[in-house]
Amino acid sequence: MDSIGVIKNGKLVGFATLKEVRDMLFIQGRIKNTELTVKCIKGDKKFGYRITSTKTKVTAKEKNGLPTFHVKIKAEGYLESTGCTNEFKKESAFEGQEKAINKMMEDEIMRFINKSREEYNADIFGFGEFLREQDYKHFKKYGVQWDQGFAKADINITFAAEVKRTGLRSNPYMMK
Repeated sequence: MDSIGVIKNGKLVGFATLKEVRDMLFIQGRIKNTELTVKCIKGDKKFGYRITSTKTKVTAKEKNGLPTFHVKIKAEGYLESTGCTNEFKKESAFEGQEKAINKMMEDEIMRFINKSREEYNADIFGFGEFLREQDYKHFKKYGVQWDQGFAKADINITFAAEVKRTGLRSNPYMMK
């Protein structure tokens, strides 16, 4: 299986890749653990980050006539493998990895949100439900036309990854 179907009003409107499904599940707070492959800050090498726990908080309000959403995803995990040339004995060693993870995930999630707006014109993430629960007064004006509200919504993603430890025995061999 390499994708799932996106259905709107009982009709197939497109396909989402497994990475995109993972991004959707992050927003919905339904990811327990997973692994990410992230590009190192310097060079073309990559590293593996094993997520062991996540917590998602979505804040929904209407501001200046636009539905506004702030999605904050916190993730904890450890490095499983690396091709990066960092010295992991230093306290600040993980800051670069955390920044790379955060940027990659924020960009990936926003790219999929924009794809669902443009290609599917469907809120497959459940943002309408968040607005209904947190700001029902403004949600009422959209009613069954929520997809129009979703198309113009202001959505901000913050991904905060924390590397708790490495799953590695020592510094990479490339350091030597």
